[in-house]
Amino acid sequence: MPKLKVIVVGAGLGGLCLAQMLRRADIEVEIFERDAGPWARQQGYRLHIDRDGVNALREVLPDDLYRLFEATAMRPLPFTTIVDTGLKELRRMPSGGPDRAPRHWLAEGDPQHVNVDRTTLRHILLTGLEDVCRFGARMLRYETDAEGVTAVFSDGSTARGDILVGADGIRSAVRRQRLPEARIVDTGVRAIYGRIPIERVRHLLPGQVLGDVFTVASDDRRVFFGLGPVVFPNRPDVASGRIAPQAGLSSQEDYVVCIVGGRREYFPGDGAMPREAGGPALQALSIGMLDNWPEAAGTILAHGDPSSFFAIEMHTSVPCDLEETFRVTLLGDAVHAMTPTLGRGANVAMRDAALLGHAIVAVERGEVGLALALNAYEREMTDYGFSVVRESAAMGQRLMGQDPLPAQRSHRVAFLKRRSLQPSVFLL
Repeated sequence: MPKLKVIVVGAGLGGLCLAQMLRRADIEVEIFERDAGPWARQQGYRLHIDRDGVNALREVLPDDLYRLFEATAMRPLPFTTIVDTGLKELRRMPSGGPDRAPRHWLAEGDPQHVNVDRTTLRHILLTGLEDVCRFGARMLRYETDAEGVTAVFSDGSTARGDILVGADGIRSAVRRQRLPEARIVDTGVRAIYGRIPIERVRHLLPGQVLGDVFTVASDDRRVFFGLGPVVFPNRPDVASGRIAPQAGLSSQEDYVVCIVGGRREYFPGDGAMPREAGGPALQALSIGMLDNWPEAAGTILAHGDPSSFFAIEMHTSVPCDLEETFRVTLLGDAVHAMTPTLGRGANVAMRDAALLGHAIVAVERGEVGLALALNAYEREMTDYGFSVVRESAAMGQRLMGQDPLPAQRSHRVAFLKRRSLQPSVFLL
């Protein structure tokens, strides 16, 4: 039986996790990323990794790279602390306790909470994939036939494989062709992110900020101010040199990520201004949004690195049915984008990658047919993925004034009638 070849569109955390797992299984993989380089676009700073993410990384990474992840990951206390606008503690809530734990783990075990630097994690995930990762490759469309699938790129080049995986994020070109009816909607919420070196603000921060998973305050408008620490237990460059020299991690300083956000009405131009403003202007805007708060919050923001501030518009997918697939599938934000209220987007994407990786490995070993494996993956992935989308949207409504999630529109029944098929449950 000929060996499989997998084309991955998108070199984010989910796409790289999948590629790492396939490489370990000796399955040919190529990655195509539209960005000009791995650090060409600002994508955020601190990530909260939960048990889904930790278990996925353990599944997909070689032993030395997983140990490097562990060596550079902060283990915060498992609490989210709510403070008032003067940053005085109101309550401290357990993060991911028995009544809060997500229901879709790769493996059983106690809840886990890890704060990581996104750039460091992505650098680890890119290690060993440099020869199969092509940047500056924007996919226009794909073509399928009985023998495989061909991806067509904007420069006229093509790539041919047995499976195409859309891991290309919220603006996924793969999703647009595979699921033209799928909707991504504006939630009405905007946010400004920045990075503050800890040594500049250590004397200003409430004590729990540097120890807990996250600390957040909000006012009567539901404008919020959040702080999340990244304190490296080992300097990334030192840990890399000791554990996995091939990774070549660069030195990083400890920092706190800051987030100021709220409804678009509280931003200039009904939320349009942040898309065009530079870092210093966004820093000033974030401080201005809290000008009716006690001065502590604004003072902390003023110590941030002006060049680090960037703005986002929060979008969410609308749950929908996926038609049967034969060669093209999706993972992460390309299919179930969610707002960050639960801190689960990256974790669910990495969980998708591990699940899909197992399915593809089973196909490579001749244990299951390709279409059967991909459809089984998609049924499980959309079940837990859209569940988290709904939970995130409900939490966003309560905490940020997010627009309600639009009603789901079902297409599966019509699709099945067109092809005279019956719904079925596939097991790997």
